[in-house]
Order: sequence, then C-alpha cells, then structure tokens
Amino acid sequence: MSKPDRNYNSIADNVHPITLDKQEIQPHAPDMWDDILKLSNAWAVNIIDCDINPEGGNREDGIDVNRFSRDCLFKRCRVKAGARYAITVKGGSNYINFNDIVIHGPRGKEGVDIDIGNYSSTHAMTHDININNVRREDGQPVTVRIGYGCDVNITNTNVKVLVVQSLLLKVYVWAKQNLVRITNKLKGLI
Repeated sequence: MSKPDRNYNSIADNVHPITLDKQEIQPHAPDMWDDILKLSNAWAVNIIDCDINPEGGNREDGIDVNRFSRDCLFKRCRVKAGARYAITVKGGSNYINFNDIVIHGPRGKEGVDIDIGNYSSTHAMTHDININNVRREDGQPVTVRIGYGCDVNITNTNVKVLVVQSLLLKVYVWAKQNLVRITNKLKGLI
C-alpha cells in the first residue's frame, strides 16, 4: 500500500471557485514535501501570476493535478520541478489550461517537464489538456510525456514529445490498472 502524499498547498474538493494571484508558493523546508501545489478533485481553480516551487528541492512535482480536477487555469506562472516533474496532470482530470508558463531549473530525474496521464488510482483517462506558450527559461524544448491521456493540444510552444517514454508510460499505466483489477478480484475470492 502506498503512503499518502504530503503536499505543501492542497486544493481539494472545493465547493467555490478559487483564485490564487501573485503568490509565491514555496515551503521553507521543501524536502519535507512531495508536491508543492496539488489539485485533487478541484474545479474552477485559477492560478495567475504565481511563482510555484521557485527553489525546488521537493520529492515529486511543482504542480500535480489529479482526481478529476476540471476547468482549471494556470496563467503567467513560473514553476520549477521537484525530483520528478514541473507539472503532472492525471486521474481523469480535464479541461486543464496552461497559458504563458515558464519552467525553470533542471528537469527531474526522468527528464520530463510535463507528464500527462500517469497512473492514478481513479483509472480514468485524462483529457482536454491545453498547453499554450509554455517554455523553458533556458531555451531548451519543453519535454512532454503523454500516457493515459487524449486531446492534448499544444500551441505556440517549443515542445519535444518523448515518444518512446510516452509509449512506455501507456504500457505501464495499462499494466498497473490491470494488476490492481486482478488483485481486487482475487481479494474478493478469499
């Protein structure tokens, strides 16, 4: 059984629209945290002109969007990866928009800036993700990996889609989902 994430700023199950504007989102001890900004079953969240994880040093992601989050906008923000990704979107999240984003600092250990459709316990397809004018501060292409996701629209962005890693991620997600289903069926028989 996996341990729960420890997230610095979590927006989960919100019942009203939320806007964060002109904020620096950075803990004093980043190594104590998995994700710096986590959206989980969040809707109508606007993150505008924010500096997210400017120092890095956390265990996972700068931004993690998961569990059916929807209708969220990230605009004119700077973000730095933790040990994994600058941005990950998964778990059936949809209509997530990234406009005018600057990714800075080194990539995480997998060499991926934006990870879309990684494994999530929801087993749902991530879709309708818009990446517009997202760039790396160092001028390198933004690296994107697409697993269990569709309708990913990339515009005005210097992007390198990691094809081999994307295919491997699709296989990993499929295998993990089926392993969980088989394990649950076997538990039901005992």
